[in-house]
Amino acid sequence: MRYKNPIERIFKASIYSISGLYTAIKNEQAFRFELIIFLAVCFFSCVSSLKITRIIALICAWLVVMAFELVNSAVERAFDLIDKNYNLEIKAGKDMLSAAVFLTIFANIILWLFVFYEKFFN
Repeated sequence: MRYKNPIERIFKASIYSISGLYTAIKNEQAFRFELIIFLAVCFFSCVSSLKITRIIALICAWLVVMAFELVNSAVERAFDLIDKNYNLEIKAGKDMLSAAVFLTIFANIILWLFVFYEKFFN
């Protein structure tokens, strides 16, 4: 579909994105859990008197986790359309998607430990 102008394109893309977020919140338990953590990260970052650069880093790093979770959920749905029966290749793909989310969470834990260690022990 061709759009008449870039503003229309941006508007439509934003509507699709919001729809995707709504679908994830409604249907994906892991995404809802990560959203709760995101809200907690925002709250605790702001009340901890961290530097604004650290707050932005913590918030953006957790947004990466949420983005990977969206990719994980979307590709898993596609895999389920391909074959609903147990399939070793599909299982491997799903496991690798899960590992990607796990690694972003692990990176966040390292970041949080560094930021809060620096804040409270330096």
